Order: sequence, then C-alpha cells, then structure tokens
Amino acid sequence: MGVEEEVQEKRGRGGRPPAGREGDVEQRLLAAATKLFLERGYEGTSCDQVALDARAGKASIYSRFANKQALFSAVVDNMLARSFAQDDVEMEMPLRERLAAVGLRVLADALHPDAVALLRLVVAELPRFANGGLHADQLVWRAGVRRVATAIALGQPDRVDDAIGAAEYFIDIAVMPAVMRAMLGESTEQLQASGPKRISDAVVSLAANGWLEGWGR
Repeated sequence: MGVEEEVQEKRGRGGRPPAGREGDVEQRLLAAATKLFLERGYEGTSCDQVALDARAGKASIYSRFANKQALFSAVVDNMLARSFAQDDVEMEMPLRERLAAVGLRVLADALHPDAVALLRLVVAELPRFANGGLHADQLVWRAGVRRVATAIALGQPDRVDDAIGAAEYFIDIAVMPAVMRAMLGESTEQLQASGPKRISDAVVSLAANGWLEGWGR
C-alpha cells in the first residue's frame, strides 16, 4: 500500500470518516489532538496530522476548529469539561467526609500525568493566547473549584456559588501546592500517596477558619 492509499485508508474514503462513525468525529479529533499536543508540543502538532490520526478528512477538522489555536483551546476546554463532571457522593454523607472524598478525586485528576503535562503546555503557551482563546483562569486545577463547591452545597444547587470562596480556599491549600510540585518534576506517585493527609489537613483548616459554618453537619 502506497503513502496516498495509507492516508486514504486512515481517513476513510474521500477523506470522510467511515459510515456509522460520523457521530464521534469531534471526540476522535480531540483525542488525537490531545495525544499529539502532549507528545509533540504545540509547535510540533499540525491540524493535518490530527485529522489523519483521527481518521478524518481535512474538512472535518476545519469545519469545527478555525485554526490550531482554536483546536488547542478546545483540547483544554474538553479536559476541563470532564473535570467539571459532578462527583457521585451520597446525600447522607457528612459534610467533612464528602468534602474529603471529592477533594481526593480532584487531587487525583489534577495529578494525572496527562493533566500535568497539558498544564505545563498551557502555561508555556499562555503568551500566544494573550489576545483571547485561552486564559490563565482555565488552568486545569480551576475545574476542581466547582466540584468542591458542589460537594459543600450538596442538595442546595442554588447555593453552589455561595460556596465558591470556601472551595477556592480548599483548592489553594490542598491541591495547588501538589500540582506545582508535580509541574516541577516531583513524582506524582509520591504526591498521590501523601494526598489523604493533605486533604484531611485542608478539611480541618477549612473548618477551623469558619468556611464550613452554615453548611450543615
């Protein structure tokens, strides 16, 4: 099989995805883009290669993403969207226990090797996006704030925004120090191992500073 035939085989006839797979084109593009950005960096990744690896035609990628910057922003947004998913916690679980449970999940997600690698890439590319498309407040760890606020206000969805301050305090002391150490090269396995104590200490500090008052038991 020649190079051109291999390209067409990967992309599907006429540069389009094979029949029955059109519905997942965007997710395949994002998955391929995430893999390439992490492996090759921003400069080393091209939209054409993303389309090829995703088994899609050029039209498929350019009809969804105007350029590589838009694709990169979409990759970050996709990771954040997954992190914003509501955590499964029991209503009957005491506040401190559910806060600790969600905190551990947020920490685990933030310390996932792919998350740390993407965060490094985001920080490195922030100047490129200074005029829009990607902002510092979209850094991976920010997704944890909403999750923690939701855990604090569980059963009171109209009060989630009221819990944002407490959630930011929690993330700042429980998650960010570990994330920064991971970005500097410290073992994520060791940081994960110290996670339970880190989260437990953060819950105690949150309570001691009055952040949990008025949120039930």
